[in-house]
Amino acid sequence: MKLSLVEYQGRQDTTGRPVGHAPKVLAQYFEIVQNSFDTDIFAPECILKESEKKLSDRKAWDERKKSKSIHILPDSLVMKGKNSFSDKILNKFRMFSNINKALKNSQADVVWFFNTEYYLMLYLAVVGNHGKKVCVTTFMEGFTAKKNGKFAGIKQKIFEKAQKKISLIIATGYGYHFKNVKSVYIPDYTYDESIYGKYANGKYACEAGIEIPDGKYAVCLGTMNPEKQLEEMAEAFSRIGYPLVVAGRFYDKERLARLRDAASDNVTFIDSYLSVDEYYMLLTKAEFAVLPYSPEQYGSQTSGVLQEAVFCGTIPVSYSRVLAGNRVKGIGFESFDKLKAEDLNITDKLRQDCLDEYDRLRREVYDKNKIQKDLRDALAGCV
Repeated sequence: MKLSLVEYQGRQDTTGRPVGHAPKVLAQYFEIVQNSFDTDIFAPECILKESEKKLSDRKAWDERKKSKSIHILPDSLVMKGKNSFSDKILNKFRMFSNINKALKNSQADVVWFFNTEYYLMLYLAVVGNHGKKVCVTTFMEGFTAKKNGKFAGIKQKIFEKAQKKISLIIATGYGYHFKNVKSVYIPDYTYDESIYGKYANGKYACEAGIEIPDGKYAVCLGTMNPEKQLEEMAEAFSRIGYPLVVAGRFYDKERLARLRDAASDNVTFIDSYLSVDEYYMLLTKAEFAVLPYSPEQYGSQTSGVLQEAVFCGTIPVSYSRVLAGNRVKGIGFESFDKLKAEDLNITDKLRQDCLDEYDRLRREVYDKNKIQKDLRDALAGCV
């Protein structure tokens, strides 16, 4: 069976550096499927270059390059602090163009869009799948007025129409149900002891270009996009006095300046692309990983940082609905203004209960071999 992996967004900042989890997941999925399927790849150049750096073994990737099985999609989304109306419209056309090129040029039995959003569904609903078997990974179950505003009903109808053009949905969240297509639950991150274990046991020595704090601290990681409730989080930690490190790339430099001006000295902001070592060292050594995500969205949507907090044995702190929706044990609250210092002064028993649960999740849900088998079976079942 021939398989095309497609990443059609190509999110990058104004310097051309990719943002988001697409490169990591592309590298991971390629390594999982390339031995089972004749695999080619469609993605913008910025994603391909970064994915190549994240491979544990480049031999199979290099072979695909020699056989011209890695195809560069021409357009990328440039992420800014504030996109103009024309920028937003152009970004939609760039995505449509990439989707169109991938579907028209793929000769595969199955075309797998593994990093998706609403506009792929709009394309499939309006234009169709060009006669291809399409598999889609989705991080959302659907659209509701509470989460998606006054046009949610129209978006849901489009989503349901798109499902008729899809052979399989790989759902990354628990308990998703889709009206017009079969689906299977498979997490989008896998636990690999060879990667995460070396940071967790404290024996891996590496250099970091940023300062890794001594003592107890909480960390907030990832791309600092407009959806993250950074103001509410910084205000809460400034109030309770617990050390917080906010590290990742900020699109909006004016927002970063406002955050720094308003925050107390216990809150540190690092505007940087973190290396793999820096990211995992910050996460593993932290007591807590703070997830400033809207409960309306992430109560039914997965987070890469949340999954990796489980992998690294770092206790997540977020809205109770976010933790419950992802079935992860942690420190939950109803709103940031109700977060108290004593909430983070947890007992040894609670900490151990959390760590025991994370160990179970790593073995039973996120195990790399299990996810490999589930993915291969699901993809093979599309034809």
